Amino acid sequence: MSKRNVFIVSVIAGFLFWAIFAWLNIEPWDSLYGWLTVGLLGLVLGFIGKENPWLWPLGIYLGEVLFGLGNFMKGLLLLSGGGANMFIPLGMIFLIPFTIPAFIGSLVGFEIRKATKPHHN
Repeated sequence: MSKRNVFIVSVIAGFLFWAIFAWLNIEPWDSLYGWLTVGLLGLVLGFIGKENPWLWPLGIYLGEVLFGLGNFMKGLLLLSGGGANMFIPLGMIFLIPFTIPAFIGSLVGFEIRKATKPHHN
């Protein structure tokens, strides 16, 4: 899979990850499952990505931010759920340490891929 395609998949995965937890009405960073899931996403993307394992967690982060901004705009424009959440800048900052397991997972997945890849002489 090309670098561009893996990055697109990582953005979609980050978006869907946050959307699923929002549907479950759980903040991912308040749940052990959220931390484990984001780490697992990084692991899988690090394994399927051929290079640049640091790039996939950035895509996950971008997808999470896009979901948050979409939710913010929905609240702002539709005034649903009590209006717009003005904590969006703080949430974006909190996502940075929350994405660390994705970085670790991506590096581990990348190393697993390198270790299991057949060597050609």
